[in-house]
Amino acid sequence: MAENRSKQESVSDPKRRNIIVSCFLGITAAITARLWYLQIIKGSDFSVASARNRVREITRPAPRGLVYDRQSRILLSNRLFFDLIVIPQYLQNKGKTLSIVSDLFHIPVNQIERKLVESQANPKFVPVRIKRNLSLHEVATLESNKFFLPGVDVDSAPRRDYLGNESAHLFGYLGEVTSKELDILNSQVSNYQYRVGSIIGKAGIERKYERYLRGGEGREALLVDALGRLQPDSSSDISINLSRAAQRGNDVYLTIDSELQAVATEAFRNKNGSVCAIDPRNGEILVYLSNPNYKLSMYQDGLTMEDWQTLRANPFKPLLDKVTGGAYPPGSTFKIMVAIAALEEGVITPDRKYNCPGFFVLGNGRWKCWKHTGHGSVNLENALKLSCDVFFYNIGNLLGIDRISKWGRLFGLGERTGLDLNMELPGISPSTEWKLRTKGLPWLSGDTINASIGQGFNLCTPIQILNAFAAMGNGGKLYKPHFLKKIVDNQGKIIFEERQTLIREIKLNPANIAVIKKGLYEVVHSAEGTAKKARVPGFTVSGKTGTAQTSALKFTKGVNQEDIAFRALDHAWFASYSPSDVPEIAVVVFSEYDGGGGGANAAPIAQQIIEAFWRKKFPEKFVGSSKTAMSTHMPNGARDGVSQDDVIEMHDDNNETEPVNIPDELR
Repeated sequence: MAENRSKQESVSDPKRRNIIVSCFLGITAAITARLWYLQIIKGSDFSVASARNRVREITRPAPRGLVYDRQSRILLSNRLFFDLIVIPQYLQNKGKTLSIVSDLFHIPVNQIERKLVESQANPKFVPVRIKRNLSLHEVATLESNKFFLPGVDVDSAPRRDYLGNESAHLFGYLGEVTSKELDILNSQVSNYQYRVGSIIGKAGIERKYERYLRGGEGREALLVDALGRLQPDSSSDISINLSRAAQRGNDVYLTIDSELQAVATEAFRNKNGSVCAIDPRNGEILVYLSNPNYKLSMYQDGLTMEDWQTLRANPFKPLLDKVTGGAYPPGSTFKIMVAIAALEEGVITPDRKYNCPGFFVLGNGRWKCWKHTGHGSVNLENALKLSCDVFFYNIGNLLGIDRISKWGRLFGLGERTGLDLNMELPGISPSTEWKLRTKGLPWLSGDTINASIGQGFNLCTPIQILNAFAAMGNGGKLYKPHFLKKIVDNQGKIIFEERQTLIREIKLNPANIAVIKKGLYEVVHSAEGTAKKARVPGFTVSGKTGTAQTSALKFTKGVNQEDIAFRALDHAWFASYSPSDVPEIAVVVFSEYDGGGGGANAAPIAQQIIEAFWRKKFPEKFVGSSKTAMSTHMPNGARDGVSQDDVIEMHDDNNETEPVNIPDELR
């Protein structure tokens, strides 16, 4: 048996060896094939992938698109700003270096250290911005001390150039995106992704047209070692191929007229409130101004807590856009709504007269006219010209609040215009239903009397009053106000063009609207009109002055009593359009806490804007005449005996203008 076993083992050994050899050769062949595949077939791919592992990307901000006015003048541009940066990888003798930086640039050492700690999660070659927007003197200071400051350098970045820009509420500001905004923005776009730290438009034009203005960020690829340190030679083909230049955003062309904007800014410089102008033929906004203003550069330089507290503490709310975000009693500018309602509803005829003894009595109530001695017997045209309160008390009482509200809403009062620039309030066009719903109280007859002259529960934004007057001037077409003319890409191609939007066409009896327009014409051009200071030599202007009474403020301990007394003053309004027959420009001026008297304190502002408009269009008609420079304040004593509403200017031969032709439809 032993012999047989020996024979079997001798036979199996070669077989076993063959199997082992075969397995070895198979494995060797498989490994060789795999190596051949990886090194020969896929070698170049893996070589690139390996090199990519050494590459780190840094984003470069893109210049935002430029903003132009309607004549292609630049309103917002960009320029290079310089920032102080620290690169942790190259920082040596940290304590001494940061101490020198602190002394040179007046930055607390703990503030620099805090920024370095906050950036520890980033690779050490990524710059940490210590101070933004260095002056040229600061840049020169760093360059002259650079030898002693390893790891400290200057970096450049394109940012907005706000030099001479005083229209903060129009243009808006830029700021870092918040986590909430990040989710919303990234859900709205597919070809661009915002990240933590991205700069976006926060208000105004910058926010409204963010998706067009933002541009495309650049990308710079740098080579690093296994420890993430930047290598001296970062100019490999891979890093060059992965890098890309930043793409400037699209250019936005606005309907704003920068020359008229400048005139409005200067004329309204020492006042609070808002000024806005529009083209009644299409809704294009020509002027947009809210005061007090604030410096846009504050946000770009980095808003300090002191700056923020100053803005918040200002009682006249510089952060509020008062064109759309301020709702105020419209005062006598509202009388055109009551007038058109009375005519269209058949409550009165144009010749209907009421006697004004200086007061109106209803039940136990007594309401005064602004002119205590009364206007005598007046019809609608004279009531508008003289701004007689008693006349409108009478027709308002006949109409009732619901019919007044109906016509106010037709002209856009009590609803947002849809401008969508900053916050926009809808205002209040009160009715019996509104008071019951919001106050839980029934509407009273006395409420109607107050509402008839634009007081009481009435609240309107300046843009609403402007749009209503524009619609009155053009015969009943209520357009949606808008800023945009077109958007142009980097190749000069128009990628979007705005078109006018008609909100509604109000059906009006031509005879009725002619009566209203004749009265508004007389407000400016009659010797008894309340807005003689709005006259423009050689051109017709129509409008309505107004005074909005404000609630008296209580004297509060610790509050500056002069500020309280000032804020208790009435608001001044003037809404207008020119020319009187087929208007090409409409202007509203709302002067906050200006003591009332729209003819004295608001009309001269509108006059300067309207004159500048016509001066541009017909310069030959102004040859030999100097630019009008009318005072925005009345002479001492000019308001004697006037306590409430519009001021009738005293006759002054020195202020007389040359005769104008009354349009046929206004005769």
